[in-house]
Amino acid sequence: MLVPAQLAPEFSKQGAARSVQQVAQDNINKMKEQFKAGDAAEGKVNFKIVADKMAFTIRVSNTALTLERTKIQDTDVEVKEMTVPKANFIEALDYYADRIKGGEYDAQLVTLTEKKEQRTSKLKLTRAAKKDAKPS
Repeated sequence: MLVPAQLAPEFSKQGAARSVQQVAQDNINKMKEQFKAGDAAEGKVNFKIVADKMAFTIRVSNTALTLERTKIQDTDVEVKEMTVPKANFIEALDYYADRIKGGEYDAQLVTLTEKKEQRTSKLKLTRAAKKDAKPS
């Protein structure tokens, strides 16, 4: 009856390393679930509701993706937070999910992967140093 969690399909995502593309997709799916759950939503939400509008970001490794680039008063601006009518929120998330699947954000995601790997290795070194500094 005992089965390793990595082998159970409902837990396999937790045991295996996910790509940053998969992390972004999972975060989009989580926002959809939280939106559908309403006030009963669990966890930190990456969207805000004001009247009939929604503002949202898509985050990976604690960093918001640049969703669009635009010009405002002759200045190039990276847009990380988008707004959409509340009725179109799920469609907007699906739109960005399709663009992520299509590879439009791969350059950003590679950079985020490198950033995450650097942070992880730094944390490992810091923890090892703290462990070695502890008196026995």
